[in-house]
Amino acid sequence: MDSIKTIAPIFFAKTRSFWLGIVPAALTGLDLAFSTLTGENAIPVANAIASAVDLLGIDWTGEQIAAVMQTLLPLYLLIFAQQRGTFSGATPRPYTTSPEKERQIIRVIEDGKSAFEAGRAFGERLKARR
Repeated sequence: MDSIKTIAPIFFAKTRSFWLGIVPAALTGLDLAFSTLTGENAIPVANAIASAVDLLGIDWTGEQIAAVMQTLLPLYLLIFAQQRGTFSGATPRPYTTSPEKERQIIRVIEDGKSAFEAGRAFGERLKARR
């Protein structure tokens, strides 16, 4: 056994899968839910984005942005799946909802590695004395 292999959790908001997959998919889903539930063309997220880009001088409508968001929805989900490691079969890094919890677990892992390395070094010194 050469080393300890531990997968430390990561705060979910620090991941690409969150910002490039979950957030855009959730915003698109929110627009789709409003449209479906109201029976109208209610797209609050797309309209908010259109208002924001209008301040930049870009003339896009909420309907245009909603169409692009809905077209890209499968891509958002693929990005999430790829980033979580479901395509490669690798074990994905677990999420945590607290940055403090992430730091605490990383400290525990580092302490455990330090103790393991110290124990290994002690064992090597004992072997060398014989």
